[in-house]
Amino acid sequence: MRNKLIYPYSDELLNYEFKQEHPLKPDRLKLTYLLSEQLGLLDKVKRIDATIASREQIEMYHQAEFIDAVISAGESGTPDYRHGLGTADNPIFPRMYDAASRYVGATLDAARELEKRASRAFVISGGLHHAHRSQASGFCIFNDVVLAIMYLQKKKPCKVLYVDIDAHHGDGVQNAFYNSKDVLTISMHQTGKTLFPGTGFIHEAGSGDGLGYSINIPVLPGASSTDLIEVLNEVIVPLFESYQPDLLVTQLGVDGHYLDPLAQLAYSSHGFEVVLKKLRNLASDICKIGWLAVGGGGYHPVNVARLWSLFLSIILDEKVPQKLPDEFIQIANDMGYTSFPEGMRDETEIVQQYYSREEVSLERERTVRRLKETIFPYHGL
Repeated sequence: MRNKLIYPYSDELLNYEFKQEHPLKPDRLKLTYLLSEQLGLLDKVKRIDATIASREQIEMYHQAEFIDAVISAGESGTPDYRHGLGTADNPIFPRMYDAASRYVGATLDAARELEKRASRAFVISGGLHHAHRSQASGFCIFNDVVLAIMYLQKKKPCKVLYVDIDAHHGDGVQNAFYNSKDVLTISMHQTGKTLFPGTGFIHEAGSGDGLGYSINIPVLPGASSTDLIEVLNEVIVPLFESYQPDLLVTQLGVDGHYLDPLAQLAYSSHGFEVVLKKLRNLASDICKIGWLAVGGGGYHPVNVARLWSLFLSIILDEKVPQKLPDEFIQIANDMGYTSFPEGMRDETEIVQQYYSREEVSLERERTVRRLKETIFPYHGL
């Protein structure tokens, strides 16, 4: 692969904070950067400062009226519920437009590097996959993922595979490209019957030219690494190999981990590691432009730092020690986080008893079978 992995980051990204008690805490980014630095991983990357996206760039996707609403709400503190601003999920905070624009800027910075010279990027602040064209949703104001894909496709026509393993359905990205066959979206998530945003069912398969290019794999609460790996092998790998994308974009939310407080899945570091290694190898073999990885969900800040640092090591193909550095543990403790695994990888797998193992497996098998019957033929499978 050419040149170093691109890693956009600056402390200004920590200004994206709805309010102190909100689940999306800036500590997630601060601790991830700190741990990756202490592990020596940031010596292997090209770190660039995250810039603020211009209004013109944001308008590639988002409506001008919505952008005006974000600016106005941040300045006045007045809710605008029509645009999803001032809700429990998306409280208004000062200089909200600047903070949201920098999140977009970080991902666009990575996209620009991929266009020119890099082949890999990891944007830990990215992955705001719920934002819609004219509405904020699910902690997401602007959709950096959609904007990065649109930017690259504007520069050069290309086929993009978007893989989303966040516990929540990647509805904003799916909807943006629902009519296009130039972006194949695959989202594996906890079923919308039990979790926000209440979408992501098998029948949401695209329309027009994009029919068959929106893939959803909803799983029951309690789904584990076994289910994650089975979906990788049965669905993601065959579609990756048949679609032959020029660019892989992955949303790597870790709220599917068994420690996460907002979802009810039971993934472990093992499942994530198997997925990341396979995607790394496929991207290296197939994708001419490369791989853009973004963060996403995850609401146990130390667990997020632990897993995203592990992900970075996998993308870089670098080894990391099992034990978290003592200095990192002390800093996390000083920040108020005292209960978390002290290893980079989970030493045990926790099974969440929402449904029986048999029920979860049977539902996954049914879903995969239906996808193979209804969607795979669009891809010659």
